[in-house]
Amino acid sequence: MAVVEPKSAAVSLAQPAGQMFTVDIAMSGFLDTETVNGGRCSPCAADDFATKPTTLAQSLLVSRGQLRFKMMMEALAVRSNFSVHNIVTTYASDAGDNPITDINFTLVFDTADFVPTTGTTIDGSTTTTTKALYIQDKIAEALNTTRTEKMSVFNPTSGAGEISDIEVTAGPVLTASIGEIVEAITVAEVTTFRPNTANQTPTDNALSYTAE
Repeated sequence: MAVVEPKSAAVSLAQPAGQMFTVDIAMSGFLDTETVNGGRCSPCAADDFATKPTTLAQSLLVSRGQLRFKMMMEALAVRSNFSVHNIVTTYASDAGDNPITDINFTLVFDTADFVPTTGTTIDGSTTTTTKALYIQDKIAEALNTTRTEKMSVFNPTSGAGEISDIEVTAGPVLTASIGEIVEAITVAEVTTFRPNTANQTPTDNALSYTAE
């Protein structure tokens, strides 16, 4: 039995072989104090909640979560273009003063061969051997980084209007143990998404990313 690829037809498979990964970040153990370390990680803005944040301090937590989500996307895009699908955010309720406890989403990388497999996690505890572990580590790096950006922040303060341009600083989501950030992130490849034919399947080339 042989497999014949329709290279000359409109359904040609001669294109970069993508790879799909599911991501789960359990954030109940991350900080949610009204400091630069609070806010966790979420794409949700103040307007997305049924009840908006009731104080500026709580609104800043939401903005920090957005900033970290942006940082995470930037970190993942270093090696290859990708798309995000099926985002599910879990909160105790749809009120803006409640912290996010879990987020799930799917990543589809356009050129999976560009995603490396070798290196060491940010806490130095684990040697990276797969693309899934690389993705896990890049997410952990984003959640353990400090960045300041000017953002449009919902401001419920009386007389301030609804939107203020504020410099928002997002720091590490945990300050005591970097390893717990890594452990909160679960990444798994969806192997059924890979191409069916061998010459379309990406290989796990040993690329190093330790200098990034």
